[in-house]
Amino acid sequence: MKKGLAIISVLVSLCGCIENDLPYPVRVAEITAMEVEDASSVKIDPARRSVTIELEETADISKVRILSAAYKHEFTVSEPELVTVHDLSEPLKVTLKTYQDYEWTLTAIQYIERYFTVKGQVGAAVIDDVNRRAVISVSGSTSMKNIAVTSLKLGPAGASYKPTMSEIHDFTDGVEVEVSFGGRTENWQLYAEKTDVSVQMTSIDAWTGCAYLSASGVADSESGFLWRAKGGSEWIEAEGVTMEGGTFSVCLDGLQPKTAYECQAYSGGDNTETVEFVTEAADQLPNAGFEAFSHAESQVYCSWFDPASSELGWQTKWWDSGNIGSTTVGSAYCIAIPDTDIRHEGSASASLVSRNVVIKFAAGNTFSGEFAGLVGTQGGLVNFGRPWVLRPRAIRLWARYECGKIDVVDGYPAGNPVKVGDPDFCSMMVALGDWDYRKFGGTPQSPVQVNTTDKSTFLDPGNEAVIAYGYFSANSSSNSWSSLPQVIGSDADGWMELEIPLDYRAVNRKPTHIIVSFASSALGDYFTGSSQSRLWIDDIRLIY
Repeated sequence: MKKGLAIISVLVSLCGCIENDLPYPVRVAEITAMEVEDASSVKIDPARRSVTIELEETADISKVRILSAAYKHEFTVSEPELVTVHDLSEPLKVTLKTYQDYEWTLTAIQYIERYFTVKGQVGAAVIDDVNRRAVISVSGSTSMKNIAVTSLKLGPAGASYKPTMSEIHDFTDGVEVEVSFGGRTENWQLYAEKTDVSVQMTSIDAWTGCAYLSASGVADSESGFLWRAKGGSEWIEAEGVTMEGGTFSVCLDGLQPKTAYECQAYSGGDNTETVEFVTEAADQLPNAGFEAFSHAESQVYCSWFDPASSELGWQTKWWDSGNIGSTTVGSAYCIAIPDTDIRHEGSASASLVSRNVVIKFAAGNTFSGEFAGLVGTQGGLVNFGRPWVLRPRAIRLWARYECGKIDVVDGYPAGNPVKVGDPDFCSMMVALGDWDYRKFGGTPQSPVQVNTTDKSTFLDPGNEAVIAYGYFSANSSSNSWSSLPQVIGSDADGWMELEIPLDYRAVNRKPTHIIVSFASSALGDYFTGSSQSRLWIDDIRLIY
């Protein structure tokens, strides 16, 4: 009996010495979707492990209710629990647990429209929402004891004010206003200051073919702008001036590139001094007709540049494609090919051919940027963008498309399912932005890196770095495009002239880069499309 106990003791001791040296698998915790009550948008950034929630102005930022959350791995646990009510008046740190711990940050942003106007004001009010102060300027002859407030909104919609707008008149020592909403009260200070300046130019933003002018003046008085080419004898009255309180603005259109102009602002009988500005250049994209191509990069495929070209801008690579990835299994799998037979103008066009490349489907494509490498056998890295500081208003080009039926489905965007047999569709995209390569993973020349195996890296048109965006897509062959609004012309053999307008989110920001991308199968990033689809692109022009 004692011998048996001794054996058991030895076994227990030995078991105590056994260690589990097998490492846990790495499962990076990610939030993939989130629904939030009273939110206008929810932006998830896996790279930064952050969620930015934009709340409606009527929401209570101290009591934000998260209705649902989805994770990359179903077994993910959040501490604290996400699906509940949180105070997001300050960023909230949460820990997502898989086999490892990952810290994420939830940040709420709440934009409240605020305004303060009075009769006869000069310029716009200065509203300081941090210190809860609002200051308005009035002309020197205005009585500080009798100022009529014409509009006032300092809190979210539905807030109450004490005293009310109609009760406020005496600004001798400023006015304190209680703004109440959602069970809270904020105390604001309103001030009026006298000024001897009745009109002044506040900004001039000259583009290539237009200029945006802004000025401050006296509300409810005749205000506007005069302009002319520098040295011209006659002033021209600007048309389409918009007035808001004591500010007014206009867009001067029909200007010439790289030309000097003069302008003045007037309001209440006074004019500013004459101010000069010069419009920007009207540069075009390099090798925009795909005339230059060579085997300088590879003997397997052609690239869109030629070191021997007489055109300086065609001697180095501006356009790239996915050829370097698709041809790893053979030269027969080129997806971007110079076509000297089918073209609209010049000696060649870009022929983009979708192919089923043994392991993965590859969409025919070309883009401004550079192919940055393969991700195993599953995808590639692409750095999008080239330096660009000008602001075109549209892009024109000639295109021809042969649309096939989808024969490979490996994925698709959430909420946009496709199946085998559906018509394929091409895509054409242009974006201007001020992307920082240190944030977006690319290089100073091509700042936005996309990993085709990671959907979170795909280009987001709604990203704050995007200044302007234009897009075209069609799920039929080009000979049926004549009714599409972007079609402005047609030619033989299915060639269509397109004009894709650029939607500017801000007219006072200058881009640092431009991204132009064409694909014969729009879902190529998801390895989905038709091996029968083919898109030709030629004669690209920027419209200023």
